[in-house]
Amino acid sequence: MPKKYIIIGSTLAFIIIILLVSIFYFKISFTSLPTNLPIVLADELTSDGERRHVNSITIMKSDSSHMNSDEPVLPESEEEIVLNQSNDITRMLIEDVRIYNGGRIINDSQEYTVEMSLSDDTHLYLYITNEYIRIVPPDQNGKLYKVLDKENAVYVYFHSFFEEK
Repeated sequence: MPKKYIIIGSTLAFIIIILLVSIFYFKISFTSLPTNLPIVLADELTSDGERRHVNSITIMKSDSSHMNSDEPVLPESEEEIVLNQSNDITRMLIEDVRIYNGGRIINDSQEYTVEMSLSDDTHLYLYITNEYIRIVPPDQNGKLYKVLDKENAVYVYFHSFFEEK
């Protein structure tokens, strides 16, 4: 084999290795496109073609020690806020937050655990920071979404409840 083909082959192999390392290190996905939180929540709240309604939302401060866990972990914080009014619940459900399933997440803000009591007596858990939203539905398959906006509007909304106290 001529030296020219060996050089071209090793250069291509090096470029492919660099691309693969970059894809795994930065968690780049070519199949996932950015979406909005209301779209993802609408999918999670629909079961067997029927839409489940949110009866109440309980918000608690938590830590991010369970960021990669598929199991819902309730914090041991005694301070909690309960939203029962439909306009507060609706505001949270329609808040336009651009999210992406994947990406590298660096967390440096307070995390809130959000427990949604649904009409079919199940619970949907959300773990929210300014950088990510983790959704853990009743079937325990957690999904981690990176927030693409500079400011997560849902996080700011929940954070305002705790700042008032």
